[in-house]
Parts: sequence; structure tokens; C-alpha cells
Amino acid sequence: MNRVSTRRRFVAVAGVFVAIALVVSGIWFVVRDRGGGAPTAPPAGPPTVEPAVPPTVMPSVPPSPGPATMTVTIFFHRGQDADPAVVVPVRRTVPRTARIATAALRELLSGPTAAERQRGHWSHFSAATAGMLRSVRVSGGVARADFRDFRRIIPNASASAGSAALLAELDHTLRQFSTVRATVYSFNGDVRLFYEWLQMEPPAGTTPTLAQAQRVARDFLVRVVGMTDPGYRAARWRSDAVATVDFRPRAAGDRSPRPGGPVTTVVLGKGRTSFTVLETVTGTIRVDTPRSAVSPTDLAVVTSPVVVAGAALAFEGTVSVRVVQATGTGVRQLGAGQVTGGGDVMRPFTGTVSFAPPGAGLGWVIAFERSAADGAVTKATSVRVGFAGTDRPRP
Repeated sequence: MNRVSTRRRFVAVAGVFVAIALVVSGIWFVVRDRGGGAPTAPPAGPPTVEPAVPPTVMPSVPPSPGPATMTVTIFFHRGQDADPAVVVPVRRTVPRTARIATAALRELLSGPTAAERQRGHWSHFSAATAGMLRSVRVSGGVARADFRDFRRIIPNASASAGSAALLAELDHTLRQFSTVRATVYSFNGDVRLFYEWLQMEPPAGTTPTLAQAQRVARDFLVRVVGMTDPGYRAARWRSDAVATVDFRPRAAGDRSPRPGGPVTTVVLGKGRTSFTVLETVTGTIRVDTPRSAVSPTDLAVVTSPVVVAGAALAFEGTVSVRVVQATGTGVRQLGAGQVTGGGDVMRPFTGTVSFAPPGAGLGWVIAFERSAADGAVTKATSVRVGFAGTDRPRP
């Protein structure tokens, strides 16, 4: 009896387990059919790609900006029978600059282009005068334009019609600006020389100033003496007719005059409209022969070889000497040599320098010292002379 009951209990329990297993199996099948089970990645959509550039079209690149330009107006003559005083405007495109008057005058001095000449434009200016503008300054309603000497390039401008034509182009080009009421022109700072070439009187009110003396003095030291970049120190009136301007050499890479450097003083005579360099002096090079003179009629007249005597204090006592002829168109070296003074104190020197006689005009005997560091001219005494074989210089 007990054995039967035990078997029945066992069968009942086993039936329960089987029922539970069937229920669980049924649930698993239902979940599987509904997408259950382990999570899976969502179905992949179309791949994401960058927008394609059509193979025949290059990507657009903005063009780089070109150099800024502006238009200036200059004035030429048109027609060979034109009135010398009548000019017509011509426009040119140039690089942009704040110095509009300078840009316009530079274009004028380059003369008409081939295309402009075909249209009948003409001028005394041409490619030969291009680049001969030295400066343009406008102050107090007056435009002052300074040129390199182009008298030999435009010889026929000294005739009455020629001078009228040349001034018409210059004046119209500068007076188009509202800030310009009058004009003054010069060659290498010399107003008188420009207007004498045109056989005209210089404009009224062009009395030279110390600022003009400074420019003339510096130009002389650079062009004639051979200083690289003299540094301005001071300018003063010695009298009503004579001005002096002091310069010192600059230290390498410095815009200021070298502190304690040797001083070269340029002595200038004042004319009615400009200055003339009379001499340069420095304290440690004294030239006694040839003698210096203010008046052209008192200048020493030299022949080759020229005797150079005086006293100097220089590095190792070495003083270089040059004989040059300077004109408005350039400087020509005629001869060079050396003399020896003192290396510790001022000591006398005497020597001779041979040169090729130019046969005309005035010139300079220049005694100077070079820097031991870079060979630059640091100080100079210059004596104006006349050359033998020509008429005595007239005042």
C-alpha cells in the first residue's frame, strides 16, 4: 500500500515537471517568432557618403585679389600744330599710393606710350627721362618738383615754344590737385638752374630755406663725396648769405647719426632761389693746398699732378684723396691717391695726385677718411677748384 502511494506521488511530481517544461518551451517559441532573443543590430540603411563632385567640374576657388591700383591723370599735347600751351588729359593705371602727385608726375616723365603716340599725343618727355623725378613736395599751396638734370636729353625746351610746352604739361599735371596753387621746379635742388635753362626768371617767393640747404648738402655728400647715408645733425645761418649743415656717419643698421662720430660740415652760399656748395670741412682733416675760396673768381686753378698739403688725424694716418668733376648730369672721377698725416695727433701731410685734365669747368679735391670696419666714407674736407685750360670761372 505504501509502495503504491509512493509511486503515485512520484508520477504526479514528474507530470508537474513535464507540464512546466512544456509551458516554458511554448513561451520560448512564441518569443522567437516575434523577434525576441538576443538583441541584434538594426538593418543597415544606405551608406552615408560625402556629396560627390562631378568628375568634369573642378571645385570653385575664389580668385586671389590682385595688387590695388588707381587711375592718375597726366597731360600731353595732341597734334603737331597744337598751341604749346594747350594740353589734353591722358589717364594711366598705376599701383595705388598715397603720393598721387608723385605718381602722376612719374608717369608724365615717362612720355607717351606707343598707343598714345598713334593717337597723336606728343611730349618733350620720353623713355629717356623716365625715372628722373627726385621728389615732389606740396606745402602752403606750392608744389615743388625736383628732377635729375635732363637738359641734355631735352635740348630744344629752352626755346620759347619749347619751354611753354614743357611747363604746360608739368603745370597742368600738378595744378589739377586742389591743394596746388603754384609750382616751382629745380634740378638737383637748384631752382635757378632749371629756370635759366628755360631762359626764364624763377618764380617769386622762392627764397631758399634751411630745409632746402639740408637737402642740397646731403645730396652733395652722397653724390660727390661718396658718403653712403650721412645722418643730419644741425643746420644754421652763418650770415645772411651763408648756411652750414652738419652731418655724422650712421652706425650700421641705425637710422640715427653715430654718437660721437666725426662731423662733416657743408658750407653753402645762398642764391636768390637756391644754394651752392662752397666747401665741406671736418675738424681732423685740414687742407691748406689747394686753398679754399668762396668766390668763383678766387678759386685755385689746378693742373696734374695737383699738390695736396695740410694736416690730419686719421686711422694709421691714412687720408684718401679724389679729384672729381661734378656737373648736373653726374660725377666723374679724374684721379685718386693717398697722403699720410698723423695716427695719434694731427700731423702735417704733403703729396701729389695725378688726374686726367677735363679741359673744362670746375671740380673738387676731396680729402677723406674711410671706416676701418666697412670702408665707408666717414668724414671729408672738400675744396672747390678750377681746371687749367679754360676761362677763369665767372661769379
